[in-house]
Amino acid sequence: MRHWTLSAAIGAALISGSGSASPAQDVVSGSYVRDEKHSDDAFQAIESAIADVSNAKRPLARMRLRKSIATTRFRISSSGSRFSIKYDDKTPIVVWIGGEPIKWKLVEGLVFDVSAKGNGEAVSLTFRGDDIERTTVYRSIGQQLVEETTIISPLLSTPIVYKLVYNRAN
Repeated sequence: MRHWTLSAAIGAALISGSGSASPAQDVVSGSYVRDEKHSDDAFQAIESAIADVSNAKRPLARMRLRKSIATTRFRISSSGSRFSIKYDDKTPIVVWIGGEPIKWKLVEGLVFDVSAKGNGEAVSLTFRGDDIERTTVYRSIGQQLVEETTIISPLLSTPIVYKLVYNRAN
């Protein structure tokens, strides 16, 4: 049986358009804190998506998916084609936009191949695990950062999709 694997707050819809590997000049580096009032209820999106998962697998699926949105703050740094993000006390993710995927370990036993794409106004991080793929698009809008996430897995009958809004903390 394959295990659910998921990162701590990462995932979303692929960037539409050319898919070029250009730097994401518009994604503003800095620290961000989640704006609960303007964000979707990601926990409800998860509950809806796992409603069809068997009773035996549902608790594990719920736990792993909820870990993915447990972060309420993070720091982004974008410089040229280099993009990094640090969630709470987790190991930072440092990738080259359009470069080869890197290995990133969330916790022991949860390792992902992480890749990044950019189109000048947004950065998309894709996390691939044994039985899950999560893509998160980060886009700056004024002093806010919008995170759009899509999670797909053969264990889910429908993708999980939600949007979180973050306010600049510095």
